[in-house]
Amino acid sequence: MTVLILALAVAGCHGGSPRTVPSGTAHGTATTTSPATDTSSATRSCSGQPAGARVLTLTTNDGLTLSAVEIGGGAKGVLLVPEAGTQGECGWMSYAGELAAKGLHVLLFDMPCQGASTCSSSTAADEGQPGFGKEGIAAVDAALIELHATGARTIVMVGASAGATTALAAEGGTAADSSPGVAAVVALSADELGTLPSEAATVHVPVFMAVADGDKYVSTADERRLFDALGAPPTLRTLEVRPAGAGHGWDLLADDGFKGKVTDFITAQLAAGYTLWGTGARTIVLSNESDEDQGSWQAYADHLVAEGYKVAMWDYGDQDPVTGLDAIVADLRAHGSGPVFLVGASQGAKTSLVAAAGIKPPVTAVVTLSAEAIMRPGIDVSSYVKHLTCPVLLLTAVQDVYGSADAAKTFQADLPNLARTLTYDGSDHGTHLLSGSNGAKVIADIDAFLKAH
Repeated sequence: MTVLILALAVAGCHGGSPRTVPSGTAHGTATTTSPATDTSSATRSCSGQPAGARVLTLTTNDGLTLSAVEIGGGAKGVLLVPEAGTQGECGWMSYAGELAAKGLHVLLFDMPCQGASTCSSSTAADEGQPGFGKEGIAAVDAALIELHATGARTIVMVGASAGATTALAAEGGTAADSSPGVAAVVALSADELGTLPSEAATVHVPVFMAVADGDKYVSTADERRLFDALGAPPTLRTLEVRPAGAGHGWDLLADDGFKGKVTDFITAQLAAGYTLWGTGARTIVLSNESDEDQGSWQAYADHLVAEGYKVAMWDYGDQDPVTGLDAIVADLRAHGSGPVFLVGASQGAKTSLVAAAGIKPPVTAVVTLSAEAIMRPGIDVSSYVKHLTCPVLLLTAVQDVYGSADAAKTFQADLPNLARTLTYDGSDHGTHLLSGSNGAKVIADIDAFLKAH
């Protein structure tokens, strides 16, 4: 029997792609890396390790060291969370090589007490937690942070057996200062469920689950109970029940046809180039300032999700930001995002104004935090603002040293009937308007504007 429920996931202001992540509590933080020549006791070699693989040592926030291997590079990341047992990271090595050969940035690691990774005396007593327990969740967080630090901007987690449960539990607790940008989770034979089904409503990302009929470690009924409890809407969830004897955990990938489905799911989730949080009917795209990445929005994204919005965050990378934002809005709309609002800070504010002038149909509204007059290379933002047909909220500090207060006056004159300018004391710029002395007022003003439109 096969049960397949799969989805990809908006609708203005006109003139002329990570996916979904929830909010939660931090678990892991610190991470350190070592070169491939590292000979520390926290690393080991696996048979079939591809040439060019980099051996790493990660450190969790509770002081454990983890053996890890990084294969490939780039903005599209895959974190492979291992099963319990002696294989650890080595059990993923063959599939990791296949994913890296497709241009993906792959990290695999040993859980605490596996291989060369260290463990604490509390590990064995942690059986009440799902999968590998709290230390396992901290290990996942450390690995996610490492992937992000080495260039991954959107990440899919793939877990097998207890590693699948741990990946879901870690995703349910992702936070601003912890694990960044998880776009989706693949859970192969999630077992040792513990309390996870009662907590699964915190998992809002697309999830691909699979289990073999008659699996001796976890029943299909328990998998469906977990599947039904996930916070992601039905259109973002897949449960596939494989035939009896198909295997458990990563052994499910022995079937090339099924492995192809998993790989297609991973690549589809990474294709969009942005990260989604929440499940609201209205979508807000947050575009960051030039010296920050999407993580700078996290606290505010949590606020917007709590207010009932779906939030898309992204990083420019090497692409033209206007082209990138255009593509994100198009992809969101192709997957039924509902009304789309653009919110940007500094460079992201200018990007939002310029992009909105060319997006068809128009976005619902634009909010700018400290938009300046000129966008590199030499783009006069005002010449685009004049063509907008949607409401615009312009926020700036009176003593902004980058000239956004003067620019706001120009934009206000360009759109006398559609723009509203709010000026605050001080010199906070960009996202600092949200966290500075006027932060509560700024957030309340944006909330009121968004609700009005």
